[in-house]
Amino acid sequence: MATADTTRPDSSEPSAAAAAPATTPTNPATTQKYIRMHALHPSHLPSHPTLARHQQNQSPPSLPDFLTALLSEATAFLSTTLPTFHLKSRLKPSPPSTARVDLFSCQRQNETWFARTSIHVNAAEAGTASWAEFDAGLRERHSENERDYTPGVKEAAAVLRWEGLGEVEGGWRDVGLEVREMVHHIPSPLKDRVFPVLVATARRKEKDELLVVQVPVNLRGVETAKYTGGSGSGGTVTGMYCSIERAEVVEGGEKVRWEMATASDAKGALPMWAQKLGVPGAVVKDVGLFIDWTGKRREGSKGGS
Repeated sequence: MATADTTRPDSSEPSAAAAAPATTPTNPATTQKYIRMHALHPSHLPSHPTLARHQQNQSPPSLPDFLTALLSEATAFLSTTLPTFHLKSRLKPSPPSTARVDLFSCQRQNETWFARTSIHVNAAEAGTASWAEFDAGLRERHSENERDYTPGVKEAAAVLRWEGLGEVEGGWRDVGLEVREMVHHIPSPLKDRVFPVLVATARRKEKDELLVVQVPVNLRGVETAKYTGGSGSGGTVTGMYCSIERAEVVEGGEKVRWEMATASDAKGALPMWAQKLGVPGAVVKDVGLFIDWTGKRREGSKGGS
């Protein structure tokens, strides 16, 4: 989860993001319903016992229909919107990964998005990872793994999970859907940030490809939300985060292409223009963090065998 490094104190004053210099959107026309910086209300989510109070007198979408729409929108974003992003820099290093990282950006209406692409040797060896390791690290236990390999993430608090999903229209299997509160530690005197997200994970039935989608969700009043459900936030500032992540085997099985696009807002008094300075570096750094964590986990499993 790539978010900005906050460098200014929090305040009770409104966010200063509005004071940022205006930018001209490069892609003003967007039809995204889910892949955007707008928190979904519980009434917009599939039925769940934990959300019953919020879904009374509502018509929540069915679980299969919701997942089909969400995954379809995410894949459409990757195939049609991501190619419109502007290249910021090529072949950025992210040690210990031997793969270099291409960094992109895009202004979509009032949303600033960053993206990256890296191509890795498909092998369980130093500096890279095999397809099985990408799948185990990115799709399986996604939020817990992200907490483990990202130094700034201190908690991946589980809020709720939908069970018995299996396969979904569009050629997806091993589908997962849950809500998490991702807590990022910020050095004092700043306050920690918590990002409430709906997390969808899946992989293709016919080929080696995985997809992870995270969209912001409003958890106010949700009893199982540890940080953002009640009147207080546990001394944290509630931010907003959205991302799409895909990994797939390419070049006849020799390589794994990993790409990710994200938008975020750490909120508080930190201006958006200042946040934009920190996000690109974090986006690139995440590649090395994952490869390093995967390598250590690989060596640990060898030692225990």
